Amino acid sequence: MEVCESIHLMLILLAHVMRRAGTFSLNEKIKMVHFLAYILSNTDVGMLDAGNSSGNESGKTYHCNTPRIN
Repeated sequence: MEVCESIHLMLILLAHVMRRAGTFSLNEKIKMVHFLAYILSNTDVGMLDAGNSSGNESGKTYHCNTPRIN
């Protein structure tokens, strides 16, 4: 996932949170934190990572297990 896609998803989540301020259960808050962690861990910041110029693909992400917020 590119940086601009990650930012877009976080802004959508922020807009949702702002509309429903004060109405989230603890379980919903935990799901949101897990979703944010997923976004952060799967964002490709290759253009910012100058130390990974060897072509190492260890930072490759697989999006088959994308968490869903219900």
